[in-house]
Amino acid sequence: MNVKTVVIINDFNYIQGGASKVAIDTARILLNKGYKVYFFSAVNRPEENIDGIEYVTTNQNEVLKEKNKILGCINGIYNVKSARQLKALLKKLDNKTTLIHIHGWTKALSSCVFKVANDLNFKIVVTIHEYFMHCPNGGFYNYKENQICTLNPLSLKCIKCNCDSRNYFIKLYRVIRQKIQNRIIKNIKANAIYVSDFSKNILNKSLIKDWNSVVIDNPAGYEKEERNIEKNKTVVYLGRLSKEKGVDIFCQSVTRLNQEAIVIGDGSLKKELEQKYDKIKFLGWKTKEEIKDILKSSRALVFTSLWYETMGLTAIEALSLGVPVVVANKSATATYITDKVNGLKYESGNVDDLCDKLKMLDDEKLLQEMSKNAYELYWKNPLTEEKYIDDLLKFYKQL
Repeated sequence: MNVKTVVIINDFNYIQGGASKVAIDTARILLNKGYKVYFFSAVNRPEENIDGIEYVTTNQNEVLKEKNKILGCINGIYNVKSARQLKALLKKLDNKTTLIHIHGWTKALSSCVFKVANDLNFKIVVTIHEYFMHCPNGGFYNYKENQICTLNPLSLKCIKCNCDSRNYFIKLYRVIRQKIQNRIIKNIKANAIYVSDFSKNILNKSLIKDWNSVVIDNPAGYEKEERNIEKNKTVVYLGRLSKEKGVDIFCQSVTRLNQEAIVIGDGSLKKELEQKYDKIKFLGWKTKEEIKDILKSSRALVFTSLWYETMGLTAIEALSLGVPVVVANKSATATYITDKVNGLKYESGNVDDLCDKLKMLDDEKLLQEMSKNAYELYWKNPLTEEKYIDDLLKFYKQL
C-alpha cells in the first residue's frame, strides 16, 4: 500500500497512559517523516496539540467520567457523535492512500471507529495495547479478588462474576460493550500490531486471531548516556497507583526493610498510601526527563504489576539507563528480565519473596553486574524511535 496519509485514532489527544503516549509519538514521528497526519480523539486538550498535525475531536468526556452516567454508557457502547464526525473526516480522504491506525477506543470513542473505517473501505491497523479485544475489563484480572482471571470471556461464569474495580453495574456495561464490539469486529479483516509476543499469545484465541499481524516493540528508552548507579540507595516504583499494579506490595516491602523508596505516579490509592507509609516519597506524575533523573539516581526499579500487562515501557526505559528491574514473574515485563542477569524476578503478589529479592540488591557485586548487563543488553538492540518507525512503515507497505 502506498501510504501518504495516516489517521491516528485514540481516545485522548494527550498522554493519559502508555497507549496514548505511543499514539502521540507515532503521530509525531510520521509527521517528521513527511506523512500527512490526522489525529482523531474524543477527549481533547488543545494545548497539547503538535504543530503540523491536523486534529479532529468530538470534545467529549471519558465514558466513566461523564456526569450523565447513562449518556456515558451509551457513548461507550456505540458513540454516535464520534461515528458521525469520523465519517465526515474520512469522506474527505482517499482510501487508497490513507491508512487508519487505531490505538485506543474503549474509554471514549467506542468500537464505532472500526465500523466507520471499514464501511468506507479504509485499511485498518490496530495496535493492541490492552486486552479489550477479548476481555470485558481489558486485563484478564479480577479486581475484587486481586488475582488474574482464567474464566472464558463472555461465558456465563464471566458475566456473573463481579470482577470490576468499581461495581457490578460497570461490569454489565462492559459486557454489553464487548458484545457490540465483537459483533462489529467479527465482520472486519483488519491488521494487528502486538507490542509483545506475550500479549499475542494471550490473544491467540480471540476474534482477531486470524488478522494479519506483527509484533512491534513500542519505542522506549532514552538517549544513550554513561551508566553509574552502584552507589545509589533508592528503589523506585513508577506507574498508576491502583490495586492491579501492586503498588501496595511495593510499599509493604520497602517499609518492612526500611529502604529508601520513591513512588512516581497517581491514582485511586495515592491518599491512602501517603497516610499509611509516611517514610516513602510520593511524587505524583513527573515529566519524562524528571523520571530519567530519578531513575539514574536509583539502584533499581520495582515492577509489581499483578496483572499480565502487555509490555511494560517503564521497565525497558530503566534498563536503557542501566537500572536493574525487580519484576513480578507473571507479567509481560518478566520476559525482558533474566534473573540475576539484568534484574530479579519474584513470585507475583508475594511480599516475603519481594523482600528477599530487594535484600539481594545489597550485594554490591551482584548489583554492579546486573546494572552492567541491563545497559549492555539493551543497547545491543535498543528500542529506539527510529527502529519503531522502520518496523511500522514496513508493516504499512505490506498491507
